Amino acid sequence: MSTDERDALKRIFGNTGFLIAGRATNAICSFVYVAWAVRALGLRQFGVLMLVTTFAAAVSAATHLLSWQPLLHYGTDPFTNGRRAEFSRVLAFCIRADYLSGGVGWLVGTVGVALFGTYMGWPVGDQGAAMLYMLTIAFMNTSWSAGVFRLCNSFWLTMLTDLSGALVRTVGSGIGFFCHFGLDYYLLVWSLTQLVMFISSTALGWMQVRRSGGTSGFSLFSRLRAGDAPGIWRFTLSTSCNHLLGSVFNQFGTLLVGGVLGPADAAVYRVSRQIGEGIAKPAQLMMPALYPELIRLREKQDWYGIKRVVRKLFLMIGGFSILLMGVAMVLGNTLLTWMLHVHWHGGRSLIMLMLGSAILGLGVVPLEPLLTVIGQVSQVLKGRIIVTLTYLPLVYGMTMAWHLEGAAAAADVAALIMLCICLRPVIAWFRRVAPGRRPPHDDAAPVVVPGSTREGTGL
Repeated sequence: MSTDERDALKRIFGNTGFLIAGRATNAICSFVYVAWAVRALGLRQFGVLMLVTTFAAAVSAATHLLSWQPLLHYGTDPFTNGRRAEFSRVLAFCIRADYLSGGVGWLVGTVGVALFGTYMGWPVGDQGAAMLYMLTIAFMNTSWSAGVFRLCNSFWLTMLTDLSGALVRTVGSGIGFFCHFGLDYYLLVWSLTQLVMFISSTALGWMQVRRSGGTSGFSLFSRLRAGDAPGIWRFTLSTSCNHLLGSVFNQFGTLLVGGVLGPADAAVYRVSRQIGEGIAKPAQLMMPALYPELIRLREKQDWYGIKRVVRKLFLMIGGFSILLMGVAMVLGNTLLTWMLHVHWHGGRSLIMLMLGSAILGLGVVPLEPLLTVIGQVSQVLKGRIIVTLTYLPLVYGMTMAWHLEGAAAAADVAALIMLCICLRPVIAWFRRVAPGRRPPHDDAAPVVVPGSTREGTGL
């Protein structure tokens, strides 16, 4: 293995470790604050809380532009090579994208509650508080600062941001539990959590940019020049649509279950999914750490290096998945019972089905960043469209037929389809640009592969 490959894997695992530490703290806190919220509100009211916050998260994902990806895609080269003015213009574009899309999300969420709140199973008396909570969408997205953390190899700052939100939500939920506060209070706590994360992420991101000297001539209203970032709008919309369809898969399934089975079953579905994804989260967190390393290898046109890094990660994820299944068999039902404060019949099988979906999603972890970096994000978008069109009617029909187990099984089918769609173009690309083993003449001039540079978004 070459030095570049070893360094890339070292940084990937090191940065993933910071992300795992932050999410592990958040997961531990979630076991506490969810239990407090369930006991304070009761399962039905807690279900309403989950539906309202899930709807806001779904609208946020549907309307926000994923600006950290264009920041890495177009900002890495000028940032690394000292073209600060060009980087500042790219950064200003990404910040504007976050704020403008946040305002659009707030409007969409407010109108959505007014039009569809009753159809989603929310009591009429709670819809006013739900509509007020939609203001939270305006400051949910901290994408540009996340991009700065990844660009500067400062992933530990993401851990601090996650920690600040987890502490606010845990302390607020504890106060609500001991003081017997109701749904409106808990919606306020969830909203304050997002506000604190937004403030801390923005402050840390700006401090990091200033420290690195990347604010030369910065103005929020600076326009991109002709050669700064060709195709940036197409790339941003493609990656954002991909993220949108992924959130449809993750969020709207809960809303459909709530509409079909009611808030109590939606709470069980949401928490069991949270447990399954939480167990698999350490491997999932490789994705944001993988992007900057693949971009560095792409700039060097080290296709065999990319192939070896992706293959090693794929094999490690396979072994990790076997371990996860054992953990879920032993602890899954216990965690579900403890968090909901009720014993749910069939909880172990529900957790196993949810974990199956998460494990199949792990297979996409090294594939999606690779397809994005090499200019084939359209392949990922095509997969998301196919999965979404398959999943939504499938989860509705299977929920009607087999209740929560049917909804969980539908997620497994959709995740398997997505894995197969992403794997096919990756195998074809490697056969074309990096067939077989790395040739012994590594110092030969690299071959430029169409669709692999930062210009454009796919073949």
